[in-house]
Amino acid sequence: MVEEKKGFHRAWLVFIGVCMMMAGGMGLVLNVMGNFFVPMALQFGLVTPEGKPDVTQVTLLMTVYSYVMLVWLPFAGRLFDRVDARVLFGAGGVCVVAAVALLGVWGEVWQIYISGVLLGLAGPIIFLVGPSVLINNWFAPKQAGKFLGIASAFTGVGTFVWSPLFAGLIKSMGYQSAFFVEAGISAVLILVPAVLFFRTRPEDVGLAQYGIEKETAAGQEPAKKSGVSGKFALGTVAFYCIFVTACLISLGGGYKSMMPTAVQSVGGTELALLGASMISAAAVGNILGKITLGTLSDKIGIMNSMVAFAVVSMAGFALMVFMMGDNQVPMLIAGFCIGTGDAMMSVGLPLLTRHCYGDRDYAKIYSYLNMGIAVLGGLGATFVALVASLAGGFQAAYGCGIGFEIVIAAVIVVAATTAKKFRGKWTEEGEPEKSRS
Repeated sequence: MVEEKKGFHRAWLVFIGVCMMMAGGMGLVLNVMGNFFVPMALQFGLVTPEGKPDVTQVTLLMTVYSYVMLVWLPFAGRLFDRVDARVLFGAGGVCVVAAVALLGVWGEVWQIYISGVLLGLAGPIIFLVGPSVLINNWFAPKQAGKFLGIASAFTGVGTFVWSPLFAGLIKSMGYQSAFFVEAGISAVLILVPAVLFFRTRPEDVGLAQYGIEKETAAGQEPAKKSGVSGKFALGTVAFYCIFVTACLISLGGGYKSMMPTAVQSVGGTELALLGASMISAAAVGNILGKITLGTLSDKIGIMNSMVAFAVVSMAGFALMVFMMGDNQVPMLIAGFCIGTGDAMMSVGLPLLTRHCYGDRDYAKIYSYLNMGIAVLGGLGATFVALVASLAGGFQAAYGCGIGFEIVIAAVIVVAATTAKKFRGKWTEEGEPEKSRS
């Protein structure tokens, strides 16, 4: 028999642990990686004919990470119900720490892709699926969303702190030593909660979900899920519009990580700290954007909110095109605006998907969309670097970003508009599905 513990509930330890993992995983390792691209390229002798750092091969590290995660994701998803959380998150944490530490050791470009493989193996557990699984297991349904939102914000909080810190460490001790420091911090923030705080489910320690007693009081019953099936969704125009939106928004991560490289291409390594500060500004945009987008969608609808955020991101790209360099205030504003794109990814896309298709088969439909995110997300930094190399500057690459945001705004309107036409096809769980005709 399980019961909801009075007083301090172990769910709070799980929540604190997830916050630590978000700050020490995605916030520290992935979001700060852009600060390392230029010094790594110089160390490996990768320069353009003009003598500037050519980071294209280095950024393929993130492509390897993303594609390994893409292949591994369906298999890793089955482990959460079969493997003890301490073992699963502990193993994922070891992969992250080893990957980062080895980046400080490798002497050839091809070797850094081994670290990319290790990060890809850890990705579904530490960065993508694992945090939401833990929160949803330990917190009652009406509590889980709030706590997951707070925990996910720690990726932005962590990035705000880590980016300028590691820019300074890279400058003072070199990028290899900075990677060793990063590995040590990530070991503490990921492995400590994995071993000491995490358990797969509250039932494993004789507890019930936090807040479940209040939700089941007075005979309350959970509302039945309604919507359309995944098969139905795949045959709609709205699905492919949202898929395009997900793919293009996922490229934004590459634009964000390449900001330090972009400003240094114009003003030299003296602007490394400005580039790091831009990533911190993007982290602020990430945090405030998530709060604002969720609130705004309740006021004016998810379609209008997403279009408004696309316009904000467009402004950031425009500043990078026309004012790139040591113009500190415009560059920090650009970083902030581009950082709000993270909110479109983590808050906007789920809300848009649920708005169009309901929650009857939401997990399956959203997992289909995540495939596109993994494919293009891994190419983001490489795409930016390649366009910059071919066009002779990063202004052209960020100019492409303006075009992407216009497309995003347009297809969101199409998705939300066409979804209204099949709203009458929604059914509740247990009811037969209606035909599309």
